Amino acid sequence: MLTSIGRSVVEPLAVQCALWGVTFPAHPDALAAVAIDNGAEPAVARALAALPERSYEGPNQVCMALCGRHAAMEPGL
Repeated sequence: MLTSIGRSVVEPLAVQCALWGVTFPAHPDALAAVAIDNGAEPAVARALAALPERSYEGPNQVCMALCGRHAAMEPGL
């Protein structure tokens, strides 16, 4: 499932891969920095940086904010 974020299209699996190694809770700037370090596509890093400024408690919250509640990652992934 592809999700449109502004003018970018973000794949939930790409978000999951981009978040590998994030120490939660985390804010959007930290999420984007880790995504860049993980070699994420620029659209994914931009989408993470553009999230509402707040603390995200885990990858499911991030994915839900980016992709909608039906695209939340499965537990254990």
